[in-house]
Amino acid sequence: MTEEVDVIERQPRVVDLGGRFTPAARERINDYLHSFVSFEPQLGLLYSEVGGQPSWSLAALGKATVDELVTMYSSFGAVVCYDIDGISAVVPQLAHIEMLDSGTLDFVGDRLQRVAKDTS
Repeated sequence: MTEEVDVIERQPRVVDLGGRFTPAARERINDYLHSFVSFEPQLGLLYSEVGGQPSWSLAALGKATVDELVTMYSSFGAVVCYDIDGISAVVPQLAHIEMLDSGTLDFVGDRLQRVAKDTS
């Protein structure tokens, strides 16, 4: 007799952020993600300052990488999966999340930046 093992697939905790993308930024992100045909990418946003300006580069993360990040960060109660204006993103640099939690995000050159702050 064989035993059946119930496998519970853990879904990562996702936090909604208040930032919004311009229509052009949304289209560019979607085009970027759809350009991958060998795997289904998850958007990654990686923070850095370029020329003194805070900005984000795009990364296409595979499922194994996302799973590793979720496991590592959840081990100390942190979240790395976010919903930004309807787009799912993994953001591993937690110290900079507040920059994605308000305002309007658009591309300046090849980098995503907050181009307008919320005025409310």
